[in-house]
Amino acid sequence: MTEGVFLQWFTDLFMFFLLYLIVTINLNFMYGYTGIPHFGISLSVAGGGYVVGALTGRILRAVYNVYPELDFMYENSKITNEINAYLANDPFMGIGVFILIIVVSLVLNAGLGYIVSRPAIRLSGSYLIIILIGMAEATRIIGMNYYPLVGGTFWVHVPDVFNWMGDLRIQGYLIICTLFTLGIFLLLQAMSTSPLGRVVRAVRENPTSAECVGKDVVGIRTKVVVLCSALTSIAGVLYGFYIHAVLSTSYTRASWTFYPWLMFMVGGVGNNMGATVGTFIFIALRRLIIFFKHDIEIYVPFQVQWLEQIMTGAMLLLIIIFRPQGLLPEKPTKMRGLDHGRFHDELGKKGVKVPERRAKKANILQRLLSVRKKATSQ
Repeated sequence: MTEGVFLQWFTDLFMFFLLYLIVTINLNFMYGYTGIPHFGISLSVAGGGYVVGALTGRILRAVYNVYPELDFMYENSKITNEINAYLANDPFMGIGVFILIIVVSLVLNAGLGYIVSRPAIRLSGSYLIIILIGMAEATRIIGMNYYPLVGGTFWVHVPDVFNWMGDLRIQGYLIICTLFTLGIFLLLQAMSTSPLGRVVRAVRENPTSAECVGKDVVGIRTKVVVLCSALTSIAGVLYGFYIHAVLSTSYTRASWTFYPWLMFMVGGVGNNMGATVGTFIFIALRRLIIFFKHDIEIYVPFQVQWLEQIMTGAMLLLIIIFRPQGLLPEKPTKMRGLDHGRFHDELGKKGVKVPERRAKKANILQRLLSVRKKATSQ
């Protein structure tokens, strides 16, 4: 492997890891913490991508007055190239449009999340799953058949709002994506260890009991879906700016719904670190197969394009059989602001029997040494 190929592979691996991590941790918060089986998560990713494809070029075209007499969709390549020439010397406009697209995507997809979740969130199990899948498919079909949106079954080019970075464009964009992903991760992690985290776990474990103590279960579930839908759309926005194009047929159930489900099932449901580990393992294996499929096709007895699907199915079966809780299963979360020692002492003073903390089990070496001492003493 040459240095150039390795850098290209590593950049691609790291970028897709960041994109899928945003989707996976939001899905983990909805299902792992709140118990909402959101099988329509591709709706939010597609929503973010559609905002990028539909608005970025049109906004910049109006600002720079680029070929106003041409049809935007039919002459998309020519218009985008001219816009990129302006953006190479206008960093403030590029940054401003990027922030505007992020804000519009957050607001629009929060609204979509509310529209999708509010009528169906009272349902549970298979009925909720069917409705969410249907809404995601409806969004994809609209994008494929409404040509003025993002080009239908073709694609629409996206102006490079970071063209002013020059040769450092790839490194700079990776840093920006890393900051967005880290911010979303820290936000969801803080929410999971806050009082809200206790409430959503109560809703997940027993909705009836949560309602009995005055919690609005439907309202809590709706708010979680709205928040996570908005945050997930950022992955679609970053993906569109990364490949400089938006293609409606790329937002499939397999790529942006089932793969994220598999990732956090591999890592561990209800654990953000587990979702991170599962995402990295899956993305690393997938990008290895995609990049080096021509090198490994002589070693497999079938067409190499099926290796990815076979690997996905085998990974899912192995996890279900041998490690259904995932590589890093959910652990009791220590809530911020709660003094566990003082709480334990207060209950003891009131006469409430609190089970003592179990002493840590001695490791194998310590147990062997203790057995040996007993044998020598006898």
